[in-house]
Formats: sequence, structure tokens, C-alpha cells
Amino acid sequence: MSELLKPPAVPAAILNFFASQPDFAAVAGDISEELHQRAQISGAKAAKCWYWREAFRNALALTWRELARTPLQTTLVACSCLLGVTVIVGLYSFLRYYPFPSDALDILARQRYVLVALNSLACLVMGGIGGWLLRGREWALALTFTLVSLCLAIPWVWHLYSAGNVILPAPIWEIIILGNILRLGAFGLGTLWIRVIRVHSRLNKRGSLQSSAPRNPLDLS
Repeated sequence: MSELLKPPAVPAAILNFFASQPDFAAVAGDISEELHQRAQISGAKAAKCWYWREAFRNALALTWRELARTPLQTTLVACSCLLGVTVIVGLYSFLRYYPFPSDALDILARQRYVLVALNSLACLVMGGIGGWLLRGREWALALTFTLVSLCLAIPWVWHLYSAGNVILPAPIWEIIILGNILRLGAFGLGTLWIRVIRVHSRLNKRGSLQSSAPRNPLDLS
């Protein structure tokens, strides 16, 4: 029976992703307790299906709570990280290509993978820094950075696409599109890596505290 009562690994991992939130222990305890009760009443399969639904429902609620916790500060850090990435890539481009020759677009096209890699690396570093600054709000930072980036990138790309007097070669469009996709992914990876480290440390600390708690001498289990 104990094997049947174990929570499914994937939804349990989704819930543990929010272990840094203050009341997570109470939420996880209530869900685990109800899982056992449902398993005894309705069976293990129905209990596990309920656990999947409940994990996603709580994940959405905890995500919204994290976003609403300090929205102004989170947005400020996200914009600062975006500005930092832009400065790093812009400074590299200025030092590397100044004075800009007449065939600057051809040079950028040939160096597109270098620029995309630099953009991604800068986002990875800035994501780690931003996640370190916003303890417990790393997920909110990743989502806010994505929203801010899309709000800036989509109108600009649409303007370039719709402007009839601006014809960009395919490699430049590759820099723009692939660069933005990898930018968001790298920033999210850097931010959430900090989150995973903190959650893992917190879960290990909680487990060590539970294992070191004094046992009841009457407990023979």
C-alpha cells in the first residue's frame, strides 16, 4: 500500500518547484494527506489522477501569488537584466566592428552565430544574477522578463517586416528570431537554475531536520 500511496513523480516535482514559498510545507502536507485519504476511499489510480489535477491547480495559484508578491521590483529587475544584456552585446559589437563599414550587414550575417551565442551567454549570466537578487521570485522574474522582451521585440520585428523600404537578408532575420528565442530560454535557464539550487538545498535541510528529530521511545516502527 505504501508504494501505491507515493505521489506521482512529475506532479510532485512541479509542486516542489515552489518549495521556497513560505507556506509550502502546509500546502504540500494537506495535498499529501488528502492523497492518502482518496487512495483508501477511491483507489490509488483515482487518487493519483486527483493529485495531477491538484498539482497543476496549485502550481497556477502559486505562480500567480509569486507574480503578485512584488511586481514592481520584479519588473525593475527584469528590465535591468534586459538592459544589461543589451549593453553587453552592444558594447561587444561597438568594440568589434567600429568604425562600421558599408558592408556591416554582411559582416553581421557572417558573424551571426557568434552574436547569438554571446546574447545567450549574457542572458544566462544575467538570469543567474537576477534570480540571486530575487529570492523566492525566480519564476516570476523569468515570466516577467519574457513578457517585457516580447512587448519590446514583437512591435519592432513587425515594423521591420512591414516596412517596405527595409529589406533585411535572411541571416539577419535569423539573428533576430533565433537570438530572441535563445535569449528567453537562456535567461529562464539561468534564473531557474538558481531556483532549483535553493529548492534542493531547502528540501535537503528539511529532510535532515526531520531525520535528526528525536524519536518517541514508544515508537517501535
